[in-house]
Amino acid sequence: MLKVIAVGKIPHHLKEVQEFYRSKIEKLTNFEIVEIKKQRTKDEEGNLLLKKRKGFTIALDERGKELDSVQFSKLIEKHPNISFIIGGADGLSETVKQNSDMILSLSKLTMQHDIARIVLLEQIYRGFQIIRNTPYHRE
Repeated sequence: MLKVIAVGKIPHHLKEVQEFYRSKIEKLTNFEIVEIKKQRTKDEEGNLLLKKRKGFTIALDERGKELDSVQFSKLIEKHPNISFIIGGADGLSETVKQNSDMILSLSKLTMQHDIARIVLLEQIYRGFQIIRNTPYHRE
């Protein structure tokens, strides 16, 4: 089971892109996107995010470890049960970071959390295409 757990609903203008990648990923693995409501504090959000996780937990943060797409594909191949956690506009609580198995950076750039979700979905799809050795990924 691969899960993306995020704070808030994705805005309408990005929903179509999310659904595009969701449908592709669901054909490759057991996949779920879980959205939790924004809370008053990052700590409250963090507690809800952690309750929804299952398996190897990866928190997304721009200060985390950077991987290239091939390394990322090896990570998802090694851990068939992964929960990716994306915080809200204020980021993730320290509790989430401390209780995650890995902190991953999609970029050293700070990006809006909904854009990070789209980038993550594309990389998950790309990772499965690398594993399957399709021509989607070019080096």
